[in-house]
Amino acid sequence: MKNIKQLFRGNLELIEKPEVQELIEYTQELEGQLLERKIEDSYDKEHMLKSMLSDILTSCREYEENKMLEDRYPELYEKVDADSLVKNLMDYIISMNVKNDLRL
Repeated sequence: MKNIKQLFRGNLELIEKPEVQELIEYTQELEGQLLERKIEDSYDKEHMLKSMLSDILTSCREYEENKMLEDRYPELYEKVDADSLVKNLMDYIISMNVKNDLRL
């Protein structure tokens, strides 16, 4: 992206005109708003990804606990179905990808 002096390199006297000054100020304001929006979008995605990873980690911990209980007390606990767990996890990641436009 070119800065203002680069844009007016051949016509520096134009920078002094009030209309051009107004346009420069407006452009700088828009650049600031764009930067703020990019920061907000990054934060929102970061927050969403942290939440998503937390959900996945919780599911994995629950699986480990259930697997341990199943191994220790096979007569009391049903066998944990890892295939359905992986399928549900993949479905969750894919749906979050689509919902939040993560481009995975």
